[in-house]
Amino acid sequence: MLKCFATAPGGLSELLREELMSFGAQSVKAQPRGVSFEGSLEVAYRACLWSRLANRIYVTVLETKLDNQEALTPTIARVDWKRHMDADGSFAVSFSGKGLGIEHSHYGALKIKDGIVDYFRETFQQRPQVDTFDPDLRVHGHINRNQLTLSIDLTGHSLHQRGYREGQQVKAPLKENVAAALLMRAGWPEIAKQGGTLYDPMCGSGTFMVEAAMMASDLAPGLDKANQMAFLTWKQHDEVLWQRLLDEAEQREAEGLRNLPEIYGSDASHKSLDIAYEAIANAGYDDAIEIKQMTVEQGRRWGDWKPGLVISNPPYGERLGEVEEVKALYVELGNYLKNEFDGWQAAILTCNAELGMYLGLKAKRSHSFFNGALECKLLRFDIVKEFHRQPAIKGGLHLAQEIHNTMPELAESEGAQMFANRVRKNLKGLRKWAQKEEVFAYRVYDADMPEYALAIDFYQTLDDGNWLVVNEYAPPKSVDRQKARKRLYEAMAALPLVFHVPVEQIVFKVRERQKGASQYERLDESKQFFTIMENGVRLRVNFTDYLDTGLFLDHRDVRAYVAKQARGKRLVNLFCYTASATAQAAAQGARTSLSVDMSKTYLWWAKHNLMANRLDEDKHKLLQANVLEWLDTAAKSQKGQVDVVFLDPPSFSTSKRMEGTLDIQRDHVDLISKTLLLLKPGGELIFSNNLRKFKLDKTALEQAFPGIRITDITQKTMPKDFERNAKIHQAWSIIMP
Repeated sequence: MLKCFATAPGGLSELLREELMSFGAQSVKAQPRGVSFEGSLEVAYRACLWSRLANRIYVTVLETKLDNQEALTPTIARVDWKRHMDADGSFAVSFSGKGLGIEHSHYGALKIKDGIVDYFRETFQQRPQVDTFDPDLRVHGHINRNQLTLSIDLTGHSLHQRGYREGQQVKAPLKENVAAALLMRAGWPEIAKQGGTLYDPMCGSGTFMVEAAMMASDLAPGLDKANQMAFLTWKQHDEVLWQRLLDEAEQREAEGLRNLPEIYGSDASHKSLDIAYEAIANAGYDDAIEIKQMTVEQGRRWGDWKPGLVISNPPYGERLGEVEEVKALYVELGNYLKNEFDGWQAAILTCNAELGMYLGLKAKRSHSFFNGALECKLLRFDIVKEFHRQPAIKGGLHLAQEIHNTMPELAESEGAQMFANRVRKNLKGLRKWAQKEEVFAYRVYDADMPEYALAIDFYQTLDDGNWLVVNEYAPPKSVDRQKARKRLYEAMAALPLVFHVPVEQIVFKVRERQKGASQYERLDESKQFFTIMENGVRLRVNFTDYLDTGLFLDHRDVRAYVAKQARGKRLVNLFCYTASATAQAAAQGARTSLSVDMSKTYLWWAKHNLMANRLDEDKHKLLQANVLEWLDTAAKSQKGQVDVVFLDPPSFSTSKRMEGTLDIQRDHVDLISKTLLLLKPGGELIFSNNLRKFKLDKTALEQAFPGIRITDITQKTMPKDFERNAKIHQAWSIIMP
């Protein structure tokens, strides 16, 4: 009987426990990062071959407590290693955990390596070789305080790597084993047995579809990499047993393929579909899975499908303003489900549970999962009319005025006074700084008290005094919604007293899409524009008509940096929004500029920012264009001619003017690479974005452009009023050689 451990992503342990029991495992116990179990060698092999959920399978060879760090190597040397490898063989060691003063995995692995070498030298006067690439034996050590667990790695690779993504240069949004777990929780295995259809309306790289097909066809997920298992060179490997299990798996797949249900997918992005099709073909399901380029807004399925399961992992928003497009997408997805999939089941994965409210469906169950480090919810629905709901709608712009008129006594409540005191404390320091630095628009409060989940921005205009713009964040799960609404009212009642701002000049926004509207940005039709000063430049803002005011305050210092770097030079501003950065650069001496954006509204606004500063429109041009298309075509004439480029793309975009979607994490290397071609030698790209989890792929960029200098200027460009929210944006300076 072997003692084993199967590792798994967060949230999958209970499902993995059930799966291992189906293989015949005993003494099965779910733990936070995996499942411990006991079983025969056949059970361990079945876990390696058939587990859809595990990452790795380990066989434990030693569990013991150590008195000190010095005891580690001698303890390892006492293990009977000849049972696992030969003296002239090779091995590799991995290590995890902390304890006994061991803080680094490399050091822990080195101490274990020394113990194995000492054993063979003392026993055979010969030592095996260390081979990290293709060893005969893979050993893993784990320390938890003074507890050592030493194991043999049976797989040698993570089992989520099924093989159908080999060679692809893109990271899928979901790991394969996480997608499989979601399908299990959504009930797909049972639906598939009944011949139900599976459909993913935002299929991306196709992981749900391939995993669903593998389940329905009874394909062992480890079969494609059966000849790469680490245990094949382990001395206790049973080749006859393993071959029998492979033969069984191939027979089960042949039988399962005869009754494969229909599986469909669609996506707005042809690039995503190209990646999905490649994965589908690699997995051998290109004749069984049908995909089509289509948006959920089109709202029509293209066949007479048997009811089954709709499952999807839609995008989610990061920053105030940008999240609106995602909320709009959820409303459209909910409408699509209600109109076209009556009687089906649905499962939607979201890392922002509030977004589920925009589907307009009552969830029957939810399950917690981790997608990487992000905690997500799988929301499950029965799509029937009795569970239809209205999607969430935005709050009133003039909430402060309404509270003042109807509940003036609320300003004297204990909650309002407590909130007011906190805001006054923030103001005390910020006002001195703002006066000294001549900052006339800044963030005063940013959910500093979790119970009052608001962002409050103060604007001092040249036209009409002071204004406040208040944005409400979604309350945490632990907060009762009625209590959250009460606290919101308390805060809004306190603001006029704290700031001495007229209630009609306090604007409240909940970043939510208007039901049935086609232009989700517009909130009002006041058409009132005001002027503020920033870095010595006049800029036009609008407080009521749009989701944003026309000026992202966290980018104040980024704009100042762009203006400084562009002095006396040629500037190109891509995704220019209202071209506030261009206006500052032009006013401070940029020789010429070109600002590109797809929005006619934003470019009209940009023109007025230039006019407000009496800038020469012949030297500082505006262009309405899809930036991605412009970089592919018109930008070729600009190649190698630009001194400074400012690139501040949205984190995610599904604009109707843009083909497919823009996902900045997925697409940033390609986007930056095309942009760098505009620059002269020594030219500078200032790249920023607001995706909190964004990771810049410096290696890929440095390989594509040898000699470029990439400098993180995030902290350098983080204003004092956003120091509490240090990941509101990230920024880099990239200089061409």
